[in-house]
Amino acid sequence: MIGMMYLVLTALLALQIKDTVLEKFTLMEEGLEISNSSFETKSNATVSTIEKAAADQGNKEEDVAVVATAKEVRSKTTEIMTFIDDMKADLVDAATGGNPEKAKERSVLKKYEEPSHYMVEKKNADVLKEKLDAYNQEMLGLIGRHEISRNWQTLALDASEMDLYKDNPEEKRKTFGELNFYKTPLASTLAQLTFFQNQIYARESDALAALGSQVGAESIKGFDVISGMILPVSNVVTAGTEFEAEMFLTAANSALAPEMTMGNQKLTVDAAGRGKIKFKASARDADYDKNTGLATKTFTAEIKYNNGGEEKTIPITHEYTVAKPTIQVGLNAVSALYLNCANNLKIDVPTLGANYQPRFTVTGGKAIPGATRGDVMIVPDQRAVKIAVASSGVDIGSVDFSARKAPLPTFKLQVSGRDYDPKVGLGSAPSAVTLFLVADADFKTAYPDDAKFFVTKGEVQLARGRTAVRRIPINGRTLSVDLSQIRAIARSGDRIVVEVEEITRYNFENTPEKFTFGELRVMSIN
Repeated sequence: MIGMMYLVLTALLALQIKDTVLEKFTLMEEGLEISNSSFETKSNATVSTIEKAAADQGNKEEDVAVVATAKEVRSKTTEIMTFIDDMKADLVDAATGGNPEKAKERSVLKKYEEPSHYMVEKKNADVLKEKLDAYNQEMLGLIGRHEISRNWQTLALDASEMDLYKDNPEEKRKTFGELNFYKTPLASTLAQLTFFQNQIYARESDALAALGSQVGAESIKGFDVISGMILPVSNVVTAGTEFEAEMFLTAANSALAPEMTMGNQKLTVDAAGRGKIKFKASARDADYDKNTGLATKTFTAEIKYNNGGEEKTIPITHEYTVAKPTIQVGLNAVSALYLNCANNLKIDVPTLGANYQPRFTVTGGKAIPGATRGDVMIVPDQRAVKIAVASSGVDIGSVDFSARKAPLPTFKLQVSGRDYDPKVGLGSAPSAVTLFLVADADFKTAYPDDAKFFVTKGEVQLARGRTAVRRIPINGRTLSVDLSQIRAIARSGDRIVVEVEEITRYNFENTPEKFTFGELRVMSIN
């Protein structure tokens, strides 16, 4: 990867490419920086997870040692990252004369004398090589403490150590510094250093993941307490229907390969050590309680497993309840509602049959009865919603829901009836731009009358370089913005910047609801 970047850059410079190509290295560096930030966040979280796992296992000596190594891995990585960050800062100072704000200017990005002098002539590349070599050896040594091995090659390779160059008589004599930094523009040099950081983070992530797998690894050799568990889909079943449950060891692990039976029937056991139970529940009329209509039943099962060569058996007796077929209690609804939207629910109490005459009282919103018994539209105005159900003046109970805001739409621009394509840009400044807010597809399907979004506050700018040449404010419900005043003064290389600060959703009652949006789109004029 490093060699290919060098070759491509050299070829492009030989062709006297446009300055914009060097900016691609800046974009590549920014992308790597985002990746590096994610790596660092993940590494910190991994160390915390390792530390917690060790504590949960009782801070055994071997686990505490893993925690210490993980922290040392993080410390070594942070140390070399700081060194490379300081090196990049020194490079920028050298190329900009101590004014880092100029680092993104094209005239600075293509400078190569200053970076080459700093890295090669001043031998800072040699210092970097020493640091990279040392880091590689330190990481291998740290994970080696826990019998973890990796075939990691140093990141600081001379040309003779790379398959791409080792047989090339002109290139194979180049050192690490000459290969990567000699006569190399600032943009490429910074991207190369950030790439090294990315590779370091990747190795650290691998090392921490391997260390994490070590924590508590010895606990699978035996359990202090073994018990069996039946986990039913429902503990109340109707006669004639199937009873379904999972049976498993509470301290199960797949290495034990337990054998499970219920009666004389052998159960299927999955990879997680859970057996599948399924049978038709039944009871005689005499078994049912006259007041509740419920019958208590039991079944027995066994779990056999091998514990260090010794076979053990765990007997289980499970109690469950069978309900008479004529008694059914159900509620057909969703688990979450949308604020200020028409949430259409069906709330039923089947056991009341024809006597069910519902009345709904809502706390945290309002209820609008539907055309059919049990149908109701709930319009929440608070996040916590309680629906009290009564029938014929008798309170039946209540149901609690959480309400959330409607999902924000996707913002896009159209010019002359077509979506703006940032890859193509604009041939000239358009006379108008259309602002589209596209509702979330699932939300629009479920709530078609609540998915009407409009831009209500924002700004359109004609930008030239870092200057806003003209501003057009957006105040109030807007679908299309007239750009005639921009069109008259726009020229090639300008940008039309559309910033949306606020959008408004109109629900089924045409009631507005404002949202802070904060999205920006840029259209380039070729």
